[in-house]
Amino acid sequence: MRFKGKHRVSKRDLKEDRFQVFVEKSLEFYYHDRQRVWIGAAAAVAVIIIAILLLQNRSTGANSQAEVAFTQAIGIYSSNNLQQAEPAFKEVAARYGRDFVGAKAHFYLGNIYFNTNRAAEAKKEFEIFLGRVKNDPLLSPAAQLGIGNCEEQAGDNLAAAKSYEAVRSRWPKSPLVYDAMMAAGRTYRNANAYDKAKAVYEELLKGKPEGDKGEEVKVELARLQALQGKFK
Repeated sequence: MRFKGKHRVSKRDLKEDRFQVFVEKSLEFYYHDRQRVWIGAAAAVAVIIIAILLLQNRSTGANSQAEVAFTQAIGIYSSNNLQQAEPAFKEVAARYGRDFVGAKAHFYLGNIYFNTNRAAEAKKEFEIFLGRVKNDPLLSPAAQLGIGNCEEQAGDNLAAAKSYEAVRSRWPKSPLVYDAMMAAGRTYRNANAYDKAKAVYEELLKGKPEGDKGEEVKVELARLQALQGKFK
Protein backbone atom coordinates (compact mmCIF):
# COMPACT_ATOMS: atom_id res chain seq x y z
CA MET A 1 0.00 0.00 0.00
CA ARG A 2 1.45 3.34 -1.05
CA PHE A 3 0.73 6.77 0.38
CA LYS A 4 1.24 10.19 -1.18
CA GLY A 5 1.71 13.59 0.34
CA LYS A 6 0.39 14.06 3.86
CA HIS A 7 -2.30 11.46 3.64
CA ARG A 8 -3.01 10.35 7.20
CA VAL A 9 -2.89 6.61 7.81
CA SER A 10 -5.11 5.19 10.52
CA LYS A 11 -3.78 2.77 13.11
CA ARG A 12 -6.24 0.17 11.81
CA ASP A 13 -4.82 0.46 8.26
CA LEU A 14 -1.28 0.04 9.55
CA LYS A 15 -2.31 -2.92 11.67
CA GLU A 16 -3.98 -4.67 8.74
CA ASP A 17 -0.98 -3.96 6.49
CA ARG A 18 1.33 -5.55 9.05
CA PHE A 19 -1.01 -8.51 9.34
CA GLN A 20 -1.09 -9.06 5.57
CA VAL A 21 2.70 -8.89 5.29
CA PHE A 22 3.09 -11.30 8.20
CA VAL A 23 0.74 -13.86 6.69
CA GLU A 24 2.41 -13.61 3.28
CA LYS A 25 5.88 -14.11 4.78
CA SER A 26 4.64 -16.97 6.95
CA LEU A 27 3.13 -18.76 3.98
CA GLU A 28 6.30 -18.18 1.94
CA PHE A 29 8.33 -19.78 4.75
CA TYR A 30 5.90 -22.68 4.90
CA TYR A 31 6.10 -23.44 1.19
CA HIS A 32 9.92 -23.49 1.36
CA ASP A 33 10.08 -25.79 4.40
CA ARG A 34 6.96 -27.95 4.18
CA GLN A 35 8.89 -31.14 3.30
CA ARG A 36 10.35 -31.15 6.81
CA VAL A 37 6.91 -31.92 8.25
CA TRP A 38 5.56 -35.46 8.57
CA ILE A 39 2.21 -34.54 7.08
CA GLY A 40 2.55 -31.38 5.00
CA ALA A 41 -0.78 -29.89 6.03
CA ALA A 42 0.28 -29.84 9.67
CA ALA A 43 2.84 -27.16 8.81
CA ALA A 44 0.14 -24.98 7.32
CA VAL A 45 -1.88 -25.37 10.48
CA ALA A 46 1.14 -24.32 12.51
CA VAL A 47 1.63 -21.21 10.37
CA ILE A 48 -2.00 -20.25 10.78
CA ILE A 49 -1.81 -20.79 14.53
CA ILE A 50 0.90 -18.12 14.64
CA ALA A 51 -0.88 -15.80 12.23
CA ILE A 52 -4.12 -15.90 14.20
CA LEU A 53 -2.39 -14.20 17.12
CA LEU A 54 -2.50 -10.97 15.15
CA LEU A 55 -6.20 -11.36 14.55
CA GLN A 56 -6.87 -10.94 18.24
CA ASN A 57 -6.34 -7.19 17.96
CA ARG A 58 -8.85 -6.95 15.12
CA SER A 59 -11.80 -8.52 16.91
CA THR A 60 -14.59 -6.29 18.19
CA GLY A 61 -17.11 -6.70 20.98
CA ALA A 62 -15.36 -9.74 22.44
CA ASN A 63 -15.71 -10.74 26.08
CA SER A 64 -12.61 -9.24 27.71
CA GLN A 65 -12.31 -12.08 30.23
CA ALA A 66 -12.56 -14.59 27.42
CA GLU A 67 -9.84 -12.76 25.49
CA VAL A 68 -7.54 -12.76 28.51
CA ALA A 69 -8.07 -16.47 29.14
CA PHE A 70 -7.54 -17.28 25.47
CA THR A 71 -4.38 -15.16 25.27
CA GLN A 72 -2.98 -16.94 28.31
CA ALA A 73 -3.71 -20.31 26.71
CA ILE A 74 -2.03 -19.16 23.49
CA GLY A 75 1.03 -18.10 25.48
CA ILE A 76 1.33 -21.55 27.01
CA TYR A 77 0.78 -23.20 23.63
CA SER A 78 3.38 -21.01 21.94
CA SER A 79 5.98 -22.19 24.45
CA ASN A 80 5.24 -25.75 23.22
CA ASN A 81 3.96 -26.77 26.62
CA LEU A 82 1.10 -28.88 25.29
CA GLN A 83 0.49 -30.60 28.62
CA GLN A 84 -0.52 -27.31 30.25
CA ALA A 85 -2.04 -25.78 27.13
CA GLU A 86 -4.61 -28.56 26.87
CA PRO A 87 -6.47 -27.80 30.14
CA ALA A 88 -6.15 -24.07 29.45
CA PHE A 89 -7.97 -24.38 26.13
CA LYS A 90 -10.48 -26.79 27.64
CA GLU A 91 -11.37 -24.16 30.22
CA VAL A 92 -11.78 -21.49 27.55
CA ALA A 93 -14.04 -23.80 25.51
CA ALA A 94 -16.15 -24.68 28.55
CA ARG A 95 -16.46 -21.19 30.09
CA TYR A 96 -16.73 -19.11 26.92
CA GLY A 97 -18.47 -21.45 24.54
CA ARG A 98 -20.64 -18.67 23.12
CA ASP A 99 -17.67 -16.45 22.24
CA PHE A 100 -15.54 -16.77 19.13
CA VAL A 101 -12.52 -17.54 21.31
CA GLY A 102 -14.44 -20.51 22.71
CA ALA A 103 -14.81 -21.88 19.19
CA LYS A 104 -11.15 -21.24 18.44
CA ALA A 105 -10.19 -23.15 21.57
CA HIS A 106 -11.56 -26.28 19.88
CA PHE A 107 -9.27 -25.64 16.90
CA TYR A 108 -6.20 -25.52 19.14
CA LEU A 109 -7.33 -28.56 21.09
CA GLY A 110 -7.52 -30.37 17.76
CA ASN A 111 -3.90 -29.47 17.08
CA ILE A 112 -2.81 -30.54 20.56
CA TYR A 113 -4.55 -33.90 20.26
CA PHE A 114 -3.17 -34.48 16.76
CA ASN A 115 0.38 -33.74 17.87
CA THR A 116 0.03 -36.08 20.84
CA ASN A 117 -1.21 -38.98 18.69
CA ARG A 118 -4.89 -38.78 19.60
CA ALA A 119 -6.30 -38.64 16.09
CA ALA A 120 -9.90 -39.52 16.98
CA GLU A 121 -10.11 -36.77 19.63
CA ALA A 122 -8.39 -34.30 17.33
CA LYS A 123 -10.86 -34.98 14.52
CA LYS A 124 -13.76 -34.40 16.88
CA GLU A 125 -12.36 -31.01 17.95
CA PHE A 126 -11.79 -29.89 14.36
CA GLU A 127 -15.34 -30.91 13.50
CA ILE A 128 -16.72 -28.94 16.46
CA PHE A 129 -14.81 -25.89 15.28
CA LEU A 130 -16.03 -26.23 11.69
CA GLY A 131 -19.58 -26.72 12.91
CA ARG A 132 -19.41 -23.29 14.53
CA VAL A 133 -17.00 -21.39 12.27
CA LYS A 134 -17.61 -22.36 8.67
CA ASN A 135 -15.94 -19.56 6.73
CA ASP A 136 -12.99 -18.13 8.62
CA PRO A 137 -10.49 -17.54 5.77
CA LEU A 138 -7.57 -18.90 7.79
CA LEU A 139 -8.79 -21.37 10.35
CA SER A 140 -11.70 -23.06 8.55
CA PRO A 141 -9.66 -24.57 5.69
CA ALA A 142 -6.91 -25.41 8.20
CA ALA A 143 -9.42 -27.30 10.33
CA GLN A 144 -10.59 -29.21 7.26
CA LEU A 145 -6.97 -30.12 6.56
CA GLY A 146 -6.69 -31.20 10.18
CA ILE A 147 -9.59 -33.61 9.71
CA GLY A 148 -7.82 -35.10 6.72
CA ASN A 149 -4.60 -35.38 8.74
CA CYS A 150 -6.45 -37.30 11.46
CA GLU A 151 -8.08 -39.68 9.00
CA GLU A 152 -4.75 -40.28 7.27
CA GLN A 153 -3.03 -40.91 10.59
CA ALA A 154 -5.76 -43.41 11.44
CA GLY A 155 -5.13 -45.21 8.15
CA ASP A 156 -8.43 -44.27 6.45
CA ASN A 157 -6.90 -43.00 3.23
CA LEU A 158 -10.10 -42.75 1.21
CA ALA A 159 -11.82 -40.65 3.85
CA ALA A 160 -8.70 -38.50 4.17
CA ALA A 161 -8.58 -37.90 0.41
CA LYS A 162 -12.18 -36.70 0.39
CA SER A 163 -11.50 -34.40 3.34
CA TYR A 164 -8.48 -32.92 1.58
CA GLU A 165 -10.50 -32.37 -1.60
CA ALA A 166 -13.12 -30.55 0.45
CA VAL A 167 -10.59 -27.77 1.07
CA ARG A 168 -10.62 -26.90 -2.62
CA SER A 169 -14.37 -27.25 -3.05
CA ARG A 170 -15.24 -25.17 0.02
CA TRP A 171 -12.41 -22.62 0.04
CA PRO A 172 -11.09 -22.50 -3.54
CA LYS A 173 -9.08 -19.31 -2.93
CA SER A 174 -7.29 -20.58 0.16
CA PRO A 175 -3.48 -20.75 -0.10
CA LEU A 176 -3.79 -24.24 1.39
CA VAL A 177 -5.54 -25.68 -1.67
CA TYR A 178 -2.36 -26.84 -3.41
CA ASP A 179 -1.11 -28.85 -0.44
CA ALA A 180 -4.58 -30.20 0.25
CA MET A 181 -4.82 -31.51 -3.31
CA MET A 182 -1.32 -32.98 -3.17
CA ALA A 183 -2.37 -34.75 0.01
CA ALA A 184 -5.53 -35.97 -1.73
CA GLY A 185 -3.44 -37.44 -4.54
CA ARG A 186 -1.14 -39.14 -2.04
CA THR A 187 -3.94 -40.68 -0.01
CA TYR A 188 -5.84 -41.86 -3.09
CA ARG A 189 -2.60 -43.49 -4.25
CA ASN A 190 -2.08 -45.12 -0.86
CA ALA A 191 -5.65 -46.45 -1.05
CA ASN A 192 -4.81 -47.93 -4.50
CA ALA A 193 -7.39 -45.62 -6.07
CA TYR A 194 -4.99 -44.81 -8.87
CA ASP A 195 -7.52 -43.34 -11.29
CA LYS A 196 -8.72 -40.85 -8.69
CA ALA A 197 -5.15 -39.94 -7.77
CA LYS A 198 -4.34 -39.36 -11.44
CA ALA A 199 -7.39 -37.12 -11.83
CA VAL A 200 -6.25 -35.02 -8.87
CA TYR A 201 -2.74 -34.52 -10.25
CA GLU A 202 -4.01 -33.75 -13.74
CA GLU A 203 -6.42 -31.20 -12.30
CA LEU A 204 -3.54 -29.55 -10.48
CA LEU A 205 -1.52 -29.36 -13.70
CA LYS A 206 -4.43 -27.67 -15.47
CA GLY A 207 -4.07 -24.83 -13.00
CA LYS A 208 -0.45 -24.36 -14.14
CA PRO A 209 1.17 -24.35 -10.67
CA GLU A 210 4.13 -22.01 -10.44
CA GLY A 211 7.79 -22.80 -9.83
CA ASP A 212 8.71 -26.05 -8.13
CA LYS A 213 5.07 -26.95 -7.57
CA GLY A 214 4.54 -27.89 -11.20
CA GLU A 215 7.58 -30.16 -11.18
CA GLU A 216 6.45 -31.68 -7.91
CA VAL A 217 3.08 -32.59 -9.43
CA LYS A 218 4.77 -34.12 -12.48
CA VAL A 219 7.03 -36.23 -10.27
CA GLU A 220 4.04 -37.58 -8.34
CA LEU A 221 2.15 -38.25 -11.55
CA ALA A 222 5.14 -40.17 -12.97
CA ARG A 223 5.38 -42.19 -9.75
CA LEU A 224 1.71 -43.01 -10.00
CA GLN A 225 2.00 -44.07 -13.63
CA ALA A 226 4.91 -46.35 -12.69
CA LEU A 227 2.76 -47.99 -10.03
CA GLN A 228 -0.10 -48.45 -12.46
CA GLY A 229 2.26 -50.08 -14.97
CA LYS A 230 3.66 -52.39 -12.31
CA PHE A 231 0.26 -53.85 -11.43
CA LYS A 232 -1.09 -54.19 -14.96
